[in-house]
Amino acid sequence: MPAIASDLVCPLTRQPLRLVRLEEARAQISAGRPLRARVETSKLAAIGETDIVLLREDGTACYPVVAGVPILLGPEVLGDVANPRPFDLGAPQYAEAYLEMEFYNGIALEEARSLREAGSLLAIEGNEGLQHLERLRLRPPEDRAAFPEPPTVWLQARLDLQTEYDCYRHIGPLRGQRILQLGGSGKTVLGWLLGGAAEALLLTPMTGEAQTAIQVAKLLGVAERFRCMVAVAEEIPLADESIDVAFSGGCVHHMRTEIAFPEIARVLRRGGRFAALEPWRAPFYGVGTKLLGKREANPFCHPLTRARVAPLFDAFRNARYELHGTLTRYPMIGLQKFGVMTPSHIAWNVGRADDWVCSLLGLRRFGSGVALLGTK
Repeated sequence: MPAIASDLVCPLTRQPLRLVRLEEARAQISAGRPLRARVETSKLAAIGETDIVLLREDGTACYPVVAGVPILLGPEVLGDVANPRPFDLGAPQYAEAYLEMEFYNGIALEEARSLREAGSLLAIEGNEGLQHLERLRLRPPEDRAAFPEPPTVWLQARLDLQTEYDCYRHIGPLRGQRILQLGGSGKTVLGWLLGGAAEALLLTPMTGEAQTAIQVAKLLGVAERFRCMVAVAEEIPLADESIDVAFSGGCVHHMRTEIAFPEIARVLRRGGRFAALEPWRAPFYGVGTKLLGKREANPFCHPLTRARVAPLFDAFRNARYELHGTLTRYPMIGLQKFGVMTPSHIAWNVGRADDWVCSLLGLRRFGSGVALLGTK
């Protein structure tokens, strides 16, 4: 049986799940008959039965497990063939994941293959996230003991270093913490395992990203403390109050925040901390995208606004957000479009100067990058 998180729950009902063989699940759910996935409402086929599944406590449904990764998307639930369930894959919490699944899984699975064959984090040329992890891996343990200090060890978001630093200071010491990363490829929390976190979990709607993250964890030597799940932040398949820290690096603006923020708060323990690094819809956004195009050619990618962040203040006992990059973030993005990368040490100093000047002039409210910070 694969090693998975012990506190997984059904994303639809929040009932506990347990790992069983397919035959046992069939016997309980459908008197031994093959199990049925969702009624097809799109061209994208359901994953269907796998040799190992996660059986729901009520014995009426289960979820597939692919290459050791639990697939806990609501539309992938398996049930009795006599009672098929329809799912609208165009519903807001599922639409983006299912529309982009084939494309992003293809890219990520190719990355996983390259890493596996090369046996090196540097197998994928130009991948700054993997280069950052390799530098962390090679540092002596004492250099990684005081997260998030020094910033030069931990920060990697070249265009959002001040925002990233806000998030990391809010999260605080890592040692002994159980951490959940919401979206992305898991590179952030994998680095945090090197900094003393007890356990890290990655939630992603893409099976390919999960497989890549697992391969990276093996190369870092932290695989025994790392778990993945395929799911969405609007339906987190974890038990209440089971996480110390939740983090998202550039994925909240893809979420339905009125659903995702309460879900994140639900899985955090009392006093647990949430931080997210995100783009903000600044006054220059419309002009910049017309001139240079969006940073990501993604129809679901829309910077956050006050209205979309408002649920943060309802979900968390203490919440705030900090804006950065009023004057310099968009110019650096523009330079990057033309292949000019701002070195990290210069970007750090430019960002600090930007914040200092804009604080004096009262312009911080026009920043284009935001740190969302919440404490339960």
